[in-house]
Amino acid sequence: MEHALLVVGDTLRTNPLILSYLRKNYISHFHEEGDTFYASRNDTKLLLFLEDLMHRYNTLTIAATKESVHLVGKVLSTLTQDALVLQNGALAPSKAIKTANESYTLMHNEKYINVLNTSFGGSIPPILSPVQIEHCVFNLVGLDTQTCQILLEPLAQPFDVVLHITPWVEGLVRIEAKAQKYGGLEQFLKSVYSLFSDKFFLGNNPMNHIVTSLSNHKKLISCAESCTGGLIVSLLTTIAGASNCIEGSIVSYSNEIKKSWLGVEEDTLDTYGAVSEACIKEMLLGALSASKADIALATSGVAGPDGGSKDKPVGTVFIGVGDTKKGLVTERLLLKGDREAIQTQSAYHVFRLLFQTYPELFFNSNNSLYSRQYKEKP
Repeated sequence: MEHALLVVGDTLRTNPLILSYLRKNYISHFHEEGDTFYASRNDTKLLLFLEDLMHRYNTLTIAATKESVHLVGKVLSTLTQDALVLQNGALAPSKAIKTANESYTLMHNEKYINVLNTSFGGSIPPILSPVQIEHCVFNLVGLDTQTCQILLEPLAQPFDVVLHITPWVEGLVRIEAKAQKYGGLEQFLKSVYSLFSDKFFLGNNPMNHIVTSLSNHKKLISCAESCTGGLIVSLLTTIAGASNCIEGSIVSYSNEIKKSWLGVEEDTLDTYGAVSEACIKEMLLGALSASKADIALATSGVAGPDGGSKDKPVGTVFIGVGDTKKGLVTERLLLKGDREAIQTQSAYHVFRLLFQTYPELFFNSNNSLYSRQYKEKP
C-alpha cells in the first residue's frame, strides 16, 4: 500500500457519518481504500507518529478538525523545516505546492502530504495529491469468476499487471487491475477489450454505467419491485442524472397492490403465486403500462427469514426485464444469505440481466468509443 489516511481529532473519529463521507471521497480519488490511522489532538507523540507515516507512505492524506488543523500544520512545518504562512485565506506551510478550499498539499522527500480542514455540516475539502498508482476497475458480464481468472491472468502477466477478481453476483464480475512499476495497464485493457467488447465496461459502479448508458441512448426504465422493496431504484437514483432515464418504481409488496396497481391477474396469483414467472411477466407489463418507460424491471421472491416453503424456500427470487417489442426475459434465482444479502443480490442480478438482454445499450461496438470510455475515471 503506497497511500494512507490519517484522521486527527476525536470528534472526527467518533462520527460515523462524516467518516463514511470522508472514506467515500478518499476511495473516489484513489480508486481503492488506503490504510487508515487515527490520532488524538492531544497526543503527545503526534510528531513522531506523523514522521513515521511520512516515511512509510508515498502519499499521506490528513483529515483534521478545525481545532486540530493548525496543530497539524505546525507539526508538518517542524518536520519539513518550514514555516506557516497565509495562503488563500488559510494557514499552510510556505512550501505547499497546491492549495484550494481548505486543502493544501506539500511535497517532502518525494512524498506527498495533503491536509484537509474537515468541518461538520460542510463538504469534504478536495484531495489534491496526485494518484501515483496506475489502477483501473472494469467489469465483465456473463462470465463467472473462475473463467475470468483463466482467461485474464495469462493476458495480464506480459504487461506486469496484477488482478483482483471478485463477483458482484454470479455472471457480473468486478476486476481490479494494477500495473506494477513498469507495467502496461492501457495495453492490457485494450487486449481485454478486443476479446470481450460485448461484455466489458469500465468503472467501480454498475449503477453509474446503467444511468449513463440509458441516458446516452435516451431510454427510460420503470420498476415493479416486491421482495427488493424499492432497492433497485434506490441504488440507481444515487447516481446524478438518474432522472434522465428513470420513470419511477412501484413497490408492489402485497398481492392487492400487484392486482390494483400493476394489473396482475387474480387467477395468476391463485394458480402460480406471487413468486412465479407468470407473476413477474405481468408485473413487467404493468410497469410498462403505468409509465412511458421503454424497459421495465421487476422482482418477486422470498427474502426471509420466514415465508419459505418446500417448493419455494427462502432465497427463491424471480427477476425479469423486458419491453413490448423485444419481449420479456425472466430468471429464477436460488440465493443464499440473510434478508439484506438476498435483497442486494436480487437487485444486482436484475442489473446483470439488463446488461445481457440489451447489450446494444451497454457495450461499446468500436475502439473509438472504448478510447473515450477509458479516459473516464473508474
